[in-house]
Amino acid sequence: MSIIVQKKKGESKDDIIGKFRRLCLEEDIADEVKKRTAYIKPSEIRYAKKKIVVWRDKCRRRAKNSRRHDVKR
Repeated sequence: MSIIVQKKKGESKDDIIGKFRRLCLEEDIADEVKKRTAYIKPSEIRYAKKKIVVWRDKCRRRAKNSRRHDVKR
């Protein structure tokens, strides 16, 4: 995947650099480079996935409980 930024009439070098930077941020290129340069142990990957699952479950339970209390009687 390549990012191409073309200069349009009336744009300065700073504008082009800003466009390139925004495109890199949108594509999460810096995060991908960081992931690929450092080795992550498989146990750390499993721990991170488990942490996300626990967080989602917690949010779902919280949302379910808030809906239960919103009912007027």
